Amino acid sequence: MYRLMEIDLDLWRERKNRKPLILQGARQVGKSYLVEKVFAKKFENFIKLDFLEDAALSNLFSKSKKSKDIIANICLYFRKEIKREDYSKTLLFLDEIQESSEAMKSLKYFCEQVPELVVVAAGSYLGVLSNEASFPVGKVDFLHLNPLNFEEFLLATDPILAQAYKDLEIEEVVQGGVNKVVHEELVKAWALYQAIGGLPEVVQSFVENYASDKENSEGIDVALRKCREIQENLITGYKADFLKHSGVVNSSHILNVFEAVPNQLSKSYDESVKKFAFSHVIPKQKGFDRIKGPLSWLSKSRLVIQTSIATKADHPLKSYTKENVFKVYFFDIGLLNAMLDTPLEAIVLEDLGEYNGFIAENFVACELFSDIGKNLVSWEESNSDVEFLMIRGKDIIPLEVKSSKKSARAKSLDTFIHRYQPPVAYKLSPRNGGYSEKRKISSIPIYLARKLHQKVPGADAQS
Repeated sequence: MYRLMEIDLDLWRERKNRKPLILQGARQVGKSYLVEKVFAKKFENFIKLDFLEDAALSNLFSKSKKSKDIIANICLYFRKEIKREDYSKTLLFLDEIQESSEAMKSLKYFCEQVPELVVVAAGSYLGVLSNEASFPVGKVDFLHLNPLNFEEFLLATDPILAQAYKDLEIEEVVQGGVNKVVHEELVKAWALYQAIGGLPEVVQSFVENYASDKENSEGIDVALRKCREIQENLITGYKADFLKHSGVVNSSHILNVFEAVPNQLSKSYDESVKKFAFSHVIPKQKGFDRIKGPLSWLSKSRLVIQTSIATKADHPLKSYTKENVFKVYFFDIGLLNAMLDTPLEAIVLEDLGEYNGFIAENFVACELFSDIGKNLVSWEESNSDVEFLMIRGKDIIPLEVKSSKKSARAKSLDTFIHRYQPPVAYKLSPRNGGYSEKRKISSIPIYLARKLHQKVPGADAQS
């Protein structure tokens, strides 16, 4: 299963001042698979230590601050001989590193004493946080792996359609739209993605069970039901992780916030998700201060996507936001629908009525977050709101999200354009692309959301 993160790993490996890498991400997003089955093939030597599978491996790192002793222990344990001149051709993979504080400390020694050795550690934020005392501050690099975005989903499920998606250019879509056949197929795939989501195990299950028989409607129903079963098991696993890494009391509060996110999203009956409400999230406790800690855990573990609300679209945007005013989206669109028990048939057939709005908005949030990798920003001012803002140089670019295929006038977007005169403004919906000269709005098919962040026409030239 191809992941775009492969490019980032290659760039990190070639970096002149490379440090040991911690590959973070939520549980089951494919960190171990990416390193072991993909990245490792580019090295002559590969050694993997899984601290969750074998806790005794920590003994290889104990009572030593010298990397040469640690490497000697590892080589002896695995009966391998690796000379120092071969370190740059060697990948040492420390999987589930959160289970070993000693291994966590060793990253500092590897950084300072053998920088030529290629070291990758994988672990969830919740686990790494529990080893805060041994964390090698300033001695590691970071990459974050998310669930498969829409392009990666297409690569796994429909490579031919994936190529058609890759070939689309935003400028051409604005000027003449997407070929009708291609557009209709991508909208169908987008709807399917909302049911399956981007967790590798779920996607792989769909590929294996549905195979290539796309004309068999019964076959796709069976495959989707199996996907839902896996999603429900994964949700149970995430909840178990809260207790494992945070203690009984904190895990209860984290669980309350975790479950509140999809519940609050589902109450957004119109086209726009509302700000996150604090009341009734944690029983007998009110206010932002009570949920701040649990929400921070979920946000940093990348299980939720926190989005600030700016009351003015000027720089710096952060100065027009408040810590206790924000929206929260779920990290995977498939799991969001599973937690809400949304009927699979309704998702695939796009028959969700007024509930389509928050699902479409959450999809765009996931697509942008997969590329930006940090919290997003929306806009709300004088009873007008725009779902997302993107920064390109000095320009602030608005993105309005509409879930309906029917033409819906984006009044808030009109207000933003009149007030701030952005070089470009976008409306995302399941409709085909086009441009309104009168309103200065570019319409983009919603499935191209991530491509908007990659290149915003007109903005770069003015930066």
